[in-house]
Amino acid sequence: MREAMGGALLIKLVMFFIILYVCFFSIAINYSITFRVKNQIINIIEAYEDIEFAQPEIDKYIASVSYYKANVGSFAIENANCSHGYCIEEIDAVRGKYYRVTTYVTFDFPIIGRFTNFPVSGESKVIFNS
Repeated sequence: MREAMGGALLIKLVMFFIILYVCFFSIAINYSITFRVKNQIINIIEAYEDIEFAQPEIDKYIASVSYYKANVGSFAIENANCSHGYCIEEIDAVRGKYYRVTTYVTFDFPIIGRFTNFPVSGESKVIFNS
């Protein structure tokens, strides 16, 4: 009987570490997707040099990747265009403008539910006025 109890405990311990391992990797993958989306949005803005022309291309990119569109809600930036789980804020510089892009990492597990959103921000290069 003692060996049966020890075997059951060992199986429970192994299952716990497997679940912990899977959770860690799912969080890491979600976080890396958010960084990739932020960087690609910045690249698109820099290529088009204006948010008005870049917006359709950004929407097409967001639809093509597996980015979980977070509910920005309380994380919305005051003077920014927030839609589809990201915010783009236009900031005036001395000789032009640049953009701050904020994407959000959302952890939504089936049994536990939605955790909080973690913002991931990045800035574009200065786009000089002609």
